[in-house]
Amino acid sequence: MLIAGLTACGGMSSYVAPPANERLVPDITAEGTKFFVLQRDYLRPDPYAADATPARPRGRGGDELIMGERNIEQRLTLIMERTGYCREGFFELYREQTLTGFSVRGECRETASDADRARFSSGPIPL
Repeated sequence: MLIAGLTACGGMSSYVAPPANERLVPDITAEGTKFFVLQRDYLRPDPYAADATPARPRGRGGDELIMGERNIEQRLTLIMERTGYCREGFFELYREQTLTGFSVRGECRETASDADRARFSSGPIPL
């Protein structure tokens, strides 16, 4: 019985997050606190499109409705390195998962410099 449970969990390593529009939304307060939201809006096929593929089974057999994002900490670290937004690290404040998307709100460990204010004041950063 234990082996069957471990075997079932072993298939989870091949999980791939659904395709999504992803963006980093920086938010710098007047005091210099640097917040951010990583937003992933899942791309869903149009069920009425002529070339739409049949939906995968939902529930235990398919990963269509798996809640949560795997490896999100590593993904956030990579995004921060690539954008330069949180240079000294960050901590997560909360996560939100819905059927249409996923978001993580966090705060950078450093305060904003004048260069940060100039560079990150133009709105969301597409990823």
